[in-house]
Amino acid sequence: MLRRFPAFLSLTLTLLCWASLAHADGVCSPPPGFQDTPHPTIASLDQLVSHTEEMIVPKSLDDVLAQDEHKSLKQAIKKADNLPGVAGTYVLTGGDFGLPGSRRLVCLTDGSTTEEQVLLRERNPTSSRFRYVVWNYTTEKARPIVYGVGEFVWTSLGKDSTNVRWTYSFQLNRNRFPGLLGPFGDWLFRVTFLDRDYAQMMRRTMGRE
Repeated sequence: MLRRFPAFLSLTLTLLCWASLAHADGVCSPPPGFQDTPHPTIASLDQLVSHTEEMIVPKSLDDVLAQDEHKSLKQAIKKADNLPGVAGTYVLTGGDFGLPGSRRLVCLTDGSTTEEQVLLRERNPTSSRFRYVVWNYTTEKARPIVYGVGEFVWTSLGKDSTNVRWTYSFQLNRNRFPGLLGPFGDWLFRVTFLDRDYAQMMRRTMGRE
């Protein structure tokens, strides 16, 4: 079972979620039988399995945010070797996606879908923060996952420099493998998938590789 676990995850978690400050894009619509459900109750960060990528961009905070805001999710995601890309998005709440409470369906290139909602979006003169939750995965391969939470924090380091930090955290299902193994299952999930395939996707999306 342990030997099959990395391949299992690389097909399962796909792109369990990434959110940008973007509009709907691509060909995507709710599949037959789709049910728009409220997102799960979100646990504190110390109860989730997390990975963080960070980099310094040689641009002002305003320029970095403006650049990100004009990208669609399909354009923004740079897929990892073992993960599918984004085929398109479909806004479920009307209007544009990006304000707290807005929600959309994300269609992936493997034919599966997931749902994501903005939790927080704030800005001050020296920093910006964007937090979102992803759930309602349709693929059977994603059965180990209850939900994922992503957060971007942009911090100005001066007029021509911005620090970008992206953290992705997952809640595993404690009644299924590997979550049923408790802390060891969390560690297994981290070392076989989160710190490998998923981290590669995060770095490529940020332009680090």
